[in-house]
This record gives sequence, structure tokens and C-alpha cells, in this order.
Amino acid sequence: MKMIAALVSVFLFFSPIAIFGADFDGDSRSDLAIFRPSSGLWAVRGVTRVYFGGSSDEPRPGDYNGDGVADIAIFRGSSGLWAVRDVTRVYFGGSTDTPIQGGGGQRTYDYVVRAGDGDDLERALESTTYDSVFIPAGNYFVSDPIIVTYVTRITGESREKTIIYFSGNNHLAIGAAADGCLIEKITVQSGGESNIGNFFIGGSSVTVRDCRSRFSLADAFLYTSGASFITFDNCLVEDAAFRGFQGNSSVRTSKLINCSVVDSSGSITGSDVGFEDCYNLTNCYVEGESYGYSGCYNISSSIAFASTDIGFNNCYGLSSCQVIKSGDDPLYGMKSCQNLSACRVEAHVTEYTGCDYYYTGTGGNDNSCD
Repeated sequence: MKMIAALVSVFLFFSPIAIFGADFDGDSRSDLAIFRPSSGLWAVRGVTRVYFGGSSDEPRPGDYNGDGVADIAIFRGSSGLWAVRDVTRVYFGGSTDTPIQGGGGQRTYDYVVRAGDGDDLERALESTTYDSVFIPAGNYFVSDPIIVTYVTRITGESREKTIIYFSGNNHLAIGAAADGCLIEKITVQSGGESNIGNFFIGGSSVTVRDCRSRFSLADAFLYTSGASFITFDNCLVEDAAFRGFQGNSSVRTSKLINCSVVDSSGSITGSDVGFEDCYNLTNCYVEGESYGYSGCYNISSSIAFASTDIGFNNCYGLSSCQVIKSGDDPLYGMKSCQNLSACRVEAHVTEYTGCDYYYTGTGGNDNSCD
């Protein structure tokens, strides 16, 4: 038996090795694959051909980054090297050890998009079959609107690495039928349309977490009057042409937590607004917009920095909010706002104008404004 095993080992040294039980494309099926030690070729039928490893290595594919897809990996017994393509290189074990065979990993998503494939991304997000979709790191170029109606969990690898580029006025929309959708860790870049933006929400109980909008041609994140119980958590807007977060004053169930709007392009126009018609803002930040906050309700611990016209305009229920200037004195700190508590305006031409129900100069009152 030992002689047979030795002969098999010699044969495999020179010949392709079949790889069993590995899902390389995230479709829940094992793929036909071989590893050719003589050249380091990995060939996965219908998926990829890459070179990784060599004649002294053993193939050990497995899901090493938790995305539900098998990674190309080798074990080099002579040095104890584990090398996982685009993931890691570590030393563990040695020539007398037996490496444990991996596979496709424990599947946590119904579908994993092919990295960098905009068409596959569009098909996956518009699917009526998949409940959950993972989007690996990559640049995805899309020339049509993507309308999500069925998928309720959309996860990117990170908002810095998973970027959807829209051309023209195209956008990503969470439709009215996609109630309860969670979308996280992606960037939507370019695109955008008047009254839609480049990230549109029409469903209810939608959570948008750790996402980013960049260079929208119109608004960035926009939600309608029918989109109740919307949550934005740690979301960022960079250089939207008009508004960063556009809500609806009738939607009182929304929440915006740790969200920021930054205009760094220098192309500020009079219509630029960080947050408009939004309810329940906590720890939010606006930098470099014409208006920081306009028509918003229930705002706490939030900052308007370097707004060229007004920090807070026509807002209601402000607690521990600040307007901080930069450069020349801006026009208004807080204008036509009501119910202010422990707020601060720094060196504006007019710090408070047309405001009601706030206190200043009360000598030590923690709720006073200055």
C-alpha cells in the first residue's frame, strides 16, 4: 500500500491534480478544476486560468476570507508556507505535517458576484431568486439603472474596495417591494438623476450601513415619502452636485447616525445642501456646502463646518449642535430654527436670526446657546 501511495505521489508531481469540492464562483456548485504542478497552472472550467504555486506545492483551495467562495491556495511543506492568492501568506507547519483539505467554505450568501463584472452585478441585484448577494472588491461599470426588488441583503467587501460606477443618469434603487433590505459596504459613484439621486430608496425598513456616494450628478442618498423606518448608519457623501441626504419632511421614522457630507471639489452652488428634510440626526457632519442642514427635525450633536451661507436653516429641535466657520465670516449660523438647546455658533455675521425658543447668556445654564 505504501508503494502504491508513493507511485501516485510521483505521478501527481508531474500531472494535473483534480481539485474536489471547491466552489470558485459562488454559485453553490463545485467547479471542475485542476492544478498543474509543473507550471503552477490553476484551471477552473468556465471561471478562470491563473498561475500560482509550483511543482513543490500542494493545492489547498478553501474559503479563507469568509465570502463563501473558494480561494486559490497552496501549501509548501518544505518551508511550511501557506499562500492564499490575494489574501495572505503565512508559515505554519512543516514537511512532516499533513495539510487539511479545504473546500468552498460555509456559504453565507446566495450569490457572490464575479469580481469586477458589472453585468453580473446587475443580474444578481435584480434577481428574483437570490435573497442575499455578496459583492467582492472591484470596479463595476454599469450603464443601466439597477432596481432591487427581491434581494434583501447586499454586502460589499468594503466601501473603499467595492465601487459601482454608473454612467449618465443611471443609479441604484431599492424599490418599494424590497422592504427590510440591508445594504452595506459599497460605494456608488457618478450617475444620479433629478429627484432620484444616485442612491434611491423607495422601500420601508431599509438599512444603509457604511456606504458612500461619490460625484453624484444630482442628489446622493434620496428617500421618498413612502420609505418609512429608514436608517443610514456611518454613510458618507463626497461631492454631490446638489444634496447629500434628501429626505421627506413627512417621514418621521427615519434615522441618520454618524453620517457625513463633504464637498471638496470647490464647486459649491447655491443649491448645495448637506441634509434636507431629514428626521432624527445624531452625530452628523457637513463640510463645505452652501447650506449645512435645511428643513431637518430632531438633530443632536451635529456640526456644520464652513457652510458658505447658512449652517442650520429652518430646522426644529436642535441639541448640542455647532456651526463652525472657516475663512471669511459666513452669513448665518442658525436661521429660522426653533427649540435650540446647548448649541454654539462661531463668529458668523449673524449668529441667530429668526430663531425661537432658545436661551443665550444665562450664566452657566447647560442648555443655553452661545
